[in-house]
Amino acid sequence: MKESSYISQVERNLIEPSLSSLSKICEILNVSPYYFIENEKDNIIIQRKEDRQILVMPDENKELSFLVPINDEKKSNIKFGIYETKIKAGKWDSQNFIVIDSDKCVIIKKGTLLISINELNELLLEGDSIYIKSNVPHKLYNPADDDTEIICITSPSIY
Repeated sequence: MKESSYISQVERNLIEPSLSSLSKICEILNVSPYYFIENEKDNIIIQRKEDRQILVMPDENKELSFLVPINDEKKSNIKFGIYETKIKAGKWDSQNFIVIDSDKCVIIKKGTLLISINELNELLLEGDSIYIKSNVPHKLYNPADDDTEIICITSPSIY
């Protein structure tokens, strides 16, 4: 009865468990002590469409819409970046090859995309994706008559 009384007092916030008691509870439940310490609200980040951060790059005639926050207090908890953008018909995403210190996944939402990586050119269609390892020079070209819509995921985040 003594153990159930102790647990009942912990559950009702009448007492704080000692570290040794917490360790035993965690062992029985097969969880880390952080399970009880972490704040649930810090485990999820919701980004509403109307609250997305937009990065306008006028020199490149490009706009990036971020699907996860890029500059707020929760950014340190985010281990990758996700943004969507459009590449205009007959245009490159950049004048020069891009080299980033992050792995990058490009997903073609709509349209066609030619990806130039060093001497390799690869044509991707709607629904296709490509994974590019960090520090690999690349640039993207839209060979079609309509805008191409893409989603990019970088890890770690580059913004």
